[in-house]
Amino acid sequence: MSEGVYENPEPFKDDEPDAMKNTDIDGQIYSNVRAFKPSPRDGIVASEPDSSGKRPFLVAAVCLGLLCVLLLAGIIGLSVYYNRVIKDSEDKRNNLSQSCSLYENNATAERDQLQTRYNNLTKEKGHIQAKLFVMEQHCQEGWRYFDSSLYFLSTEKKTWEESRQDCKRRGADLVIINSREEQTFVFNLHMRAWIGLTDSVTEGTWKWVDGTSLTTGYWSAGQPDNYGQEDCAEIYFRQDDPVKTWNDDKCGTNHNWICENVV
Repeated sequence: MSEGVYENPEPFKDDEPDAMKNTDIDGQIYSNVRAFKPSPRDGIVASEPDSSGKRPFLVAAVCLGLLCVLLLAGIIGLSVYYNRVIKDSEDKRNNLSQSCSLYENNATAERDQLQTRYNNLTKEKGHIQAKLFVMEQHCQEGWRYFDSSLYFLSTEKKTWEESRQDCKRRGADLVIINSREEQTFVFNLHMRAWIGLTDSVTEGTWKWVDGTSLTTGYWSAGQPDNYGQEDCAEIYFRQDDPVKTWNDDKCGTNHNWICENVV
């Protein structure tokens, strides 16, 4: 049975050339290949590689790139805007802080000025009240007021030194005449009285009882003449000119006197 299967009815002859054998095989293979190759007659055309499929990807890539650029530009713009807003906010805060600081400094300075004025007014008020009290007390005792000073006119007569001691007991001293107006006021008191002027320490050097030297005198004509050791000054109202009424007299002579208390 095996011999029947493998039996070749037309075996190749060994004496046939090899070229013929190969030619028949190649021709058969070629015929088979042509059978599977599509032909234009069959309606089947071989397609070449189509590049149009790459275009959507290219457009998508370009759009994506533009979107990234726009997004980056937006981020940069927002960053710049944010920084500007922060800077403006800081500037406003700094300006507000400086304004508040300046206002506080001005308010503090104004408060200090007002406090100083209040303290000064309080002191002045106390001084005025004390002055009014002193004036009231002295006026009840016969004192007279003129240009911030109180003047006491004695009703008895004493020596220059005794007169001065009486003034000191009253919290005052013999009158010191510092101006033409005060001289006129004292003259109008119509008294012949001791005033607080003497040259008993150094002859010819007249000084007031507070130690200051005489600068402007209201002497009568020919005075002072130091007649018989006259070292103390008096005011004599029986004169024609109110600013020429002083006279030097002996300090031991008894006269009225005028005390002055500066308030």
